[in-house]
Amino acid sequence: MKARASARGVRLCVILVIAAMLPFSFTGTAAARNQSDPQDFFGIVGRDPWYEYNTDPAQWPNQVNQTFMDSMNAGMQNLGARWERIEIHGEYDQPVGPGRIDYSKTDWFIQQDAPSHGLKILAVLGTGIVADLDKTYQFNHINDPLDASGENLYSRAYVQRAHEIVSHYGDAVGAYEILNEPNANLLLSQETHGATAAVNPIAYGRVVTDIYSAEKAAHPNVQFIAGSLLYDDHGTAQHLTWLQQVMASPAVQQYVQQHKHFPWDGVSIHPYNLPASGVLTQIGVLHNTQASHGDGTPIWVTEIGMPAAPPDWTSYGIMDPTSDEQQQATFLHDVYTALRDQAPYVDHVFWFKYEDFGSGDTYANWGLVRLRDSSLRYGPDATPWPRKLAYSVYQSLARPGASPAAPVPAPANQGPGLLDFPPTGHTLSGPFLTYWQNHGGLSMFGYPTTEVFYVQGRAVQYFERARFEYWPEFQGTPYEVQLGLLGRYVTRNRTFPTFGPPAQPTGPDRVYFPQTQEYLAFGFKTYWEQHGGLAMFGYPISPEIQETNPADGKTYTVQYFERARFEYHPEFKGTPYEVELGLLGNEVLSAPGWYR
Repeated sequence: MKARASARGVRLCVILVIAAMLPFSFTGTAAARNQSDPQDFFGIVGRDPWYEYNTDPAQWPNQVNQTFMDSMNAGMQNLGARWERIEIHGEYDQPVGPGRIDYSKTDWFIQQDAPSHGLKILAVLGTGIVADLDKTYQFNHINDPLDASGENLYSRAYVQRAHEIVSHYGDAVGAYEILNEPNANLLLSQETHGATAAVNPIAYGRVVTDIYSAEKAAHPNVQFIAGSLLYDDHGTAQHLTWLQQVMASPAVQQYVQQHKHFPWDGVSIHPYNLPASGVLTQIGVLHNTQASHGDGTPIWVTEIGMPAAPPDWTSYGIMDPTSDEQQQATFLHDVYTALRDQAPYVDHVFWFKYEDFGSGDTYANWGLVRLRDSSLRYGPDATPWPRKLAYSVYQSLARPGASPAAPVPAPANQGPGLLDFPPTGHTLSGPFLTYWQNHGGLSMFGYPTTEVFYVQGRAVQYFERARFEYWPEFQGTPYEVQLGLLGRYVTRNRTFPTFGPPAQPTGPDRVYFPQTQEYLAFGFKTYWEQHGGLAMFGYPISPEIQETNPADGKTYTVQYFERARFEYHPEFKGTPYEVELGLLGNEVLSAPGWYR
């Protein structure tokens, strides 16, 4: 990803010369986006299971960390991705020869877990499938001189290893990507000390032709994707020059003459460093380049992304998006909708990537989520936290019904343990239902406005006037379910006057809280005491103030607490509704930081 080559390659005139050399007497296979499954358009780059081998030796000794990987696949399923891109890795432990693949590191993931979450696998056959402990198999040897058949030692080893992998997995892998960014490869640049970053297009043409010729007939349902081009942002169109040189290579041309189509099922690209409109434009340029050479295979965008750091942690689990989170979310939305709606020749778009990656406090912030706490990462509640704003945008496009705020169908079997609320399309059950019923129900909290979801590994559910949080560490106590700190959140940017302790003891209608230097008095004090007090609402964090209610535009006397806002409604004087909780749940749900 994001390998960078220097501005090099031939100019447009040479591109046109190469184009003129290619035959135009045939047409390629038409693009075939899956119209019956709109989710099939959505892919995401995941974490290679190879990196999670023996990362939890207590639970998964000498195995892939299945708890963690299953949690990630479940997260991708909930996100709405249908495809997951991973890379196959070899083992660097063979002193002689091209290395080996330890399939135990990927079998469970590819053959069992990903399918259980409805995920298809795009497997990258990268430089790592041929191990380089034996220096004669370092990747730079792909550019060694070619023999009369257009091969060398490395290219033959690579094709043989690809055959081994494809034969092992069969249809369990939906598609293979043949090398990663071969036109501008970072490893190749490193191994040649910057002398070259591009694989010889003649050698690549022979590799891709040999793989396709050998494997497609045996595995007709598997797709083989060429290119994985890194978009050249230096203005030289090097990636297009390189692709056309591959198209003009002897092996590819011989295949084309015999079969009347190119030896791949699609061409992939990584269009980094472009605005969303530029992505659409450059994908169109690639498509036109293919079409001008008779290649009608679809385009796969197998990496596209923008980094964004999430905000600092908060005590209330609601975090306002950072400016770069907002930019990331806008970019994701614009790219996916543009390519989906205006580029029918694009079959799949893979966001790079699912999770921020790195170690310690150093992160590459390309993900839609961050897994910051090792206890959450490897524990049974290994839920992503925080989700970035772009996560909810991706989900709104790929699987909008999966959002916790999306209404759900009425359950077929309602009973004492499950209530359905048609006015909001949500349900209530378990400890939250018990708490709701025992602490005032509809008149206190209003209707549920989300289903249960998880924030920092903790189950939460929103209501019109509150957020419920489940604290299993306090199971069997009054604190098993607690109200979220919505009062703290909605007043996070406000400052209220505070007061010193009273000179004289307060009377029965007034109490002082040194913890927040605020008073609670009269009707609000009575309501606070009668409906749960400190355990329910927390401390007062403001005095009584006059405030315009955002729900109806009227001005009321209100007072903020850590977990609620009290409102005095004189129109209901003498009734149980004279004091009500404000609609803080609705207010928070209207802000983008609630879905963390």
